[in-house]
Amino acid sequence: MVTFKQFYVEKSVLGLEETIYVDGVGQLRAKLDTGNGAFNVLHGEDLSSDGKVVRFTTENGVVLEKPVIDNIIINVGAGKTEERPVVELNVKVGNKIFRKVPFSIGNRSANEHKVLISKNFIQNELDALIDVSLKDIAKQNIEVHV
Repeated sequence: MVTFKQFYVEKSVLGLEETIYVDGVGQLRAKLDTGNGAFNVLHGEDLSSDGKVVRFTTENGVVLEKPVIDNIIINVGAGKTEERPVVELNVKVGNKIFRKVPFSIGNRSANEHKVLISKNFIQNELDALIDVSLKDIAKQNIEVHV
């Protein structure tokens, strides 16, 4: 059983938007999307894939070529679905490094946030509380204390 202290006190606090570092891409703005229970999402344009490898251009113009570890079907709204490749990326949030993090690759050019961090990753890996009134606090290592 998890105690109150373990659940609420021994957690870091992050803002709704954080600057993260993606290995091979650099710094990107990410929204910590507590309503997204599926995969993390990275914006990618000009996608081409042979089923084993996907090539795409990221938000800051970097061209990546990554092995496809899975393909998923995403509900993009209004009854429409989209198949997306899933790749693994190494990311840094604040002072924590996470290796082989799954990200689906989708064209988010029409969206404000080009990177979404999923609820599952926030809960299981970041183990963080989100303060929606704050931005870019990951590097401050703010902790909750009672």
